Amino acid sequence: MGYMAKSRIKRGNRVYVYERENYRDEFGRVKHRNTRYLGVEVTENGKTNIIPPKKRLKEFEVIKSVRYGDISILYNIFKEYGIIDLLDELVPRGGLPVGDVFASLAINHIVDRETLNMFSRWYQDTALEEFTNIPVNKMNSTNLGAVMKTFGKIGVEGMVDVCVKVFNNVKHLETGSTSLLYDITSTYFYAKKLPKVRLGYNRDDNSLPQINISLAATKNKGLPIFFRTYEGNITDVNTIHQLISDLKRIDFKVDAIILDRGMTSKKNLMDLARNHLKIIGGIPLTSNEAKGIVECRISEENELIRPLGLVYYEDISTSLFGIPGRAIVCFNHSDLERERSTRLKKIVVAEKKITELLDSGACNENPDYLEKEIKAIIKGVSGYFIVKNKNGETTVAPNVDERKRARLRDGKCLIFTTDFEKTASEIIPLYFGKDVIEKIFNCLKNWLDMQPVRHFEEDIVDVYIFICYLAYLCLALYKHHFGATGWEGVRSSLDEMGRIRKTSLVFGEEKIDKTTILTKEQKDIFKKIGFKDKLIQSM
Repeated sequence: MGYMAKSRIKRGNRVYVYERENYRDEFGRVKHRNTRYLGVEVTENGKTNIIPPKKRLKEFEVIKSVRYGDISILYNIFKEYGIIDLLDELVPRGGLPVGDVFASLAINHIVDRETLNMFSRWYQDTALEEFTNIPVNKMNSTNLGAVMKTFGKIGVEGMVDVCVKVFNNVKHLETGSTSLLYDITSTYFYAKKLPKVRLGYNRDDNSLPQINISLAATKNKGLPIFFRTYEGNITDVNTIHQLISDLKRIDFKVDAIILDRGMTSKKNLMDLARNHLKIIGGIPLTSNEAKGIVECRISEENELIRPLGLVYYEDISTSLFGIPGRAIVCFNHSDLERERSTRLKKIVVAEKKITELLDSGACNENPDYLEKEIKAIIKGVSGYFIVKNKNGETTVAPNVDERKRARLRDGKCLIFTTDFEKTASEIIPLYFGKDVIEKIFNCLKNWLDMQPVRHFEEDIVDVYIFICYLAYLCLALYKHHFGATGWEGVRSSLDEMGRIRKTSLVFGEEKIDKTTILTKEQKDIFKKIGFKDKLIQSM
């Protein structure tokens, strides 16, 4: 048995009140029916009354009420940039069209991720059926899976090509010069039998098998260009060769490629330079050449305010691994204290353990075993000790020279660039601004619920990542139109628009569509996005 409620529709300065019966359909969704007109709501002397009609109007029925505000905006972003039509053109098929299906799946990830089995139930409560013209009974898990399988047949290389063509439709938004960000993340599985799913360096603090996902994106707008999946045990540094090949597919001027320290091996830097690609990369202080560069004196004459504090720097024209460029050595006092304290604590702990081992006398009769135990103790700080095994006697001594050199490197990091045009004060923010791509990965994982992956076929996994890629692209475009600086503003505005519902009424012989009365905030959001006239006819 349902319960009775009142609904209000504002027309001009009047508010009309109706009696509404709520009930649950076979899916458990709340629906409305048998609405009866009650009259006009008026407020006099602070008291609200309903003035009944002089002549009772015919009863009318609510056909449906669906989520409209956020759904309409997100779908029209896909439509405005031609992404739906492009997908249909690139992957033609009989049955459900790829463009509308993938747009719907991507919007579902943004609004409220559902499994394929539950998708039709979610779809029924949204305005997507109105936009796609696909009946809800067609959006079942079998049909959705068939569309994904069709798309999966284009393979990994075909998927990269599709990403590049999608990017071509939005790249004009990058009106100024921009750098390219490149990084890798991972997503985990509960399945273990897929070829790419393997144990590797885990970024999610669990011991589950995973795949790695590389992503290239623009620095200014954070627009994704393309992604590629790799085996879960591949290291970041081993993906740069493929990146160089993929960059040849895009018709877009890139100022420089910004790379983290995990990508900038000697071989990778030489390959990038050989292909005439400008780089701005963090260099790990593992090679003697890199160590020698940062052991220079920082005069503290050049300074730059960063969000995390004051940075001093030296800009040195030099070469690294035979590549002409500039070494920008950055120095931060707080990093000096942290790095020095951490290193000294490790050295002290190792020295204490070595003393205890030598005092125990347990290894007096086996110097080879003693040497092995000492090397195990100093693992991680071995460069600061000198271990010798001579004439059957093992000795340990501090490496004084290396400890002095380490003090010269404390608090410093090395940025190497082949860009001779930008100033150091321009390059430093560009490099440290690489966290834009980390925020993209955070959005993919936490907002768009990319993980865990619940698909268990190799080709479908890449299709699933592509849908997440589309969802993020839609959010990036929304962010561009809305003018938000952070993701919280995007999320809160979409939540606000999600409150707008569209109700379809049958009144006698007439069908009427009405949206809920818009708040000032909702009107402002529609105005910023620019779709108000297209999506809201009755205000």
